[in-house]
Amino acid sequence: MKGFYDSDKDSLLLDFYIPALCESISYKRIAGYFSSNSLAISARGISGLINNGGNIQLIANVVLSEDDQETIKEVIYQKEQEILSEIDSMEDVIKKGHLKMLAWLLKNGKLEIKIAKVNNGLEHKKKGILEDFEGNVVSFSGSDNETVSGWLHNHEDFHVFCSWIDGDFERHLEPDLESFQKLWDNETNKVTVYEISEAFKRGFIKNAPKDEAEFQTLSHEMVQRMNKQYSISSSSMSLKEEPSRYTLSKYLRDYQEEAIEKWELNGCQGILKMATGTGKTFTAINAIERYLSRQNEGFVVIVAPKQLLVSQWSDELKKLGYSNVVEVMKDSSKWEKELKASLLKMELGREKEVFAVATYASFSSEKFKSIIDSVNNNVLLVCDEMHNSWAPEYKKGFLGKYQKKLGLSATPERYMDDGGTQEMLEYFGGVVFEFSLKDAIPMFLTEYEYHAELVHLTSEEKYEYDASTSTISKMIAANDGKINEKILLKILQRARIVTNSESKWDAFDKILDSISDIKKTLVYCSPQQIEKVMTMLRYRKIPTHKITYKEPLKFRKEIIEKFIDDNYRVIVAIKVLDEGIDVPGIERAIILANSGNPIEYVQRRGRILRKSPGKDFSIIHDILVFPWEDIPSTISNSDISMIKKELFRIEEFSKASVNPLEVLNQISHYYRLVEDW
Repeated sequence: MKGFYDSDKDSLLLDFYIPALCESISYKRIAGYFSSNSLAISARGISGLINNGGNIQLIANVVLSEDDQETIKEVIYQKEQEILSEIDSMEDVIKKGHLKMLAWLLKNGKLEIKIAKVNNGLEHKKKGILEDFEGNVVSFSGSDNETVSGWLHNHEDFHVFCSWIDGDFERHLEPDLESFQKLWDNETNKVTVYEISEAFKRGFIKNAPKDEAEFQTLSHEMVQRMNKQYSISSSSMSLKEEPSRYTLSKYLRDYQEEAIEKWELNGCQGILKMATGTGKTFTAINAIERYLSRQNEGFVVIVAPKQLLVSQWSDELKKLGYSNVVEVMKDSSKWEKELKASLLKMELGREKEVFAVATYASFSSEKFKSIIDSVNNNVLLVCDEMHNSWAPEYKKGFLGKYQKKLGLSATPERYMDDGGTQEMLEYFGGVVFEFSLKDAIPMFLTEYEYHAELVHLTSEEKYEYDASTSTISKMIAANDGKINEKILLKILQRARIVTNSESKWDAFDKILDSISDIKKTLVYCSPQQIEKVMTMLRYRKIPTHKITYKEPLKFRKEIIEKFIDDNYRVIVAIKVLDEGIDVPGIERAIILANSGNPIEYVQRRGRILRKSPGKDFSIIHDILVFPWEDIPSTISNSDISMIKKELFRIEEFSKASVNPLEVLNQISHYYRLVEDW
C-alpha cells in the first residue's frame, strides 16, 4: 500500500478502495458529501467487507445555516421523507439498486449513519479509517469525496497512513481514531451529530434485499452496470473475486442452496426444475463439488444436447479450476484415448477426479458405454436439458453404473410422450426442487414486454390446411384412432403451413419499422424462412449473421462473440440456440416461427430474459397465426385446435410480462369463441 494516491496516475477505486475494503472488518468514514452511488461502484469491496462480518460507520453532512435544534430536526426529518418518497417513485434502476444496497446494510446492522451539523459552517473533513482481522489499521485523508465523481472523474488525491509503518500510528492513526470516536459520540465543540430516525430506518429498509444471497446478486449487478456506465474495465474490477471451485458456495443464492440440499437429501438423485436463466449450471457445479469433496476420487459424466453446450460446460469447468475435463463428441477422434488415459491415472491414484462432458449422441454410443462398463466405482451422472434424455436413440445409454443422478431442465417433460416422461422421472428420482419464472423475475431474470402480432392464413394456405386436416383424420380413423410415424409426419407437414405462412412477412416488416435502433436482437425462424429474413435485414443495412447447424462449432462461438461486441446487431437462428446455449445481452427477440412444443418456446423465452451487464429489460415480439380474421359461420375442429394452441402460448408468455392486458385484449374475441365451442 502506497503512502499517497493521485487520481492523475492511480485508480483510487481499483488500486486502493476495493483491495482495502476486501481485507477489512471495520470502515469508519467522515465524508463531506455522500452518494449512494459510491456503494455500488465499490460493491465488490463492500461485499468483501460484509463477508468478513464487517461494518461501516458513516458521518454525512447536512447543509443548514440555522442553529435552532427544532429547525435542524425538522430539516433532517423533511430530508428523510423526501428520500423515502423518492424511492417509492424511482424509475432509475441503477440508483434504486444503490439504495437497496444501503437499505440491506442498514437493516442488518452493517451500516450506521449519523448526520453532522457544523456550527456556522460545513463538516468538510475527508477522512476514512479501515481495520482488518489482525488489528492492522489504515487511515486516509485528503480531497477525495465519497461520490462517484470523486472516485472516478475529479482530480483527487489523498495520503494514507498504516499502523505497521514506524511512526504512523502515534503521529496520525491514534489522533484519527480519537477524533472520529469523539465526533461519532457527539463530544466535539464545533459539531453537533444527530441520529437518523427510527421511522426513516423502517421506511428505508423495506426496500432491502430479503437475504444475503439477494444482496450479493444485487451487489454484482450494480458493479456490472457501473462498469458499463463509467467505462471501467470489467477484467480489472474482477481480479479480486473470480470464483473458483474452492469458493463456489460463497456465490450460491438461497434457492440454489436449497436445491442442492434437497437433491442430497434424496440420496444424490433427482431433477432440478429451474427456469431458464436462473443458474442451473452453476447450481449443478456446486452440487458436483460437494459430492466430490466427500469422495476420495470421482468420475463425473455430464451430458448435454448440443456440441456448443458441451463446449460451454467444458470451458466453465476449466475456468473454475477443474483440469481433467474430456469433451466427448462424435466428430472428434481424440476423446476415447484421452478419457481412457485419464481414468487409468485415477485408478493408479495419480488423478482424483475425471470429467467426461458428452453430447447425448456420444453418451449413448457403444464406444462410450463400454468405457462406463469398465469403470470400477460409481459414476455421478448430470444430464442438462434432460427432457432430451429419453429419446429412443438416447435412453439406451442409461446404465446401472449411474447410481447418483442429477437432472436439469426448465421443462422436465417430454412433448407428446407421457409414457416416456414417466419412465424418465422415475429413473432420475423425480423432481426434487422447482424454481419458476415467476419466482425469478425481476431479481434473477429481467422483466419483459410481450407484443403479439396476429396474422391469418391466406385463402390458399387455409385450403391446404383444411385438406391436410381431412387426410389426417381419415388416416387416424383407419389406424384405430392411433397416431403412427406416418401420421405424425403428416401432422408435422400441416404444422409447416402455419409456420411458414406468407402473411408473416408484412408483420415482420412492421416490427422492424417500429424499432428505431435495432441491436442485441435475436430472430427465430424456420429453415424455409431464414434466407428471406437475412435479405430483409441486409436491405436495411443491419449487421446480421445466422447460426444454424451448418456452421462449425468454432465459427458459432465467433458469431456469438461478435454479437456481444455489437459487430452483429442481429442473430438469426433456427433451433440451434434453443437449449442451454448462453448468448449474453439479448435484449429483444422477434419470433417469426415459433414451436407448438411448450418445452421449446419456454426455453426460448428464458434465453431472452437472462440478465447481463447494462441490461434490465427485455422485449419479445411474437407473430401468431390464426385461421382467419373474420369469424365465419362454420368453424371446424381443426380451426379451434389451431386457435387453442396459439392462445395457450399467448397466455404462457403474457401472464409473466409487464403488459398482459395489452395482449389479452387483442385476442379476447378468440377466447370467447373457444369458450362457446
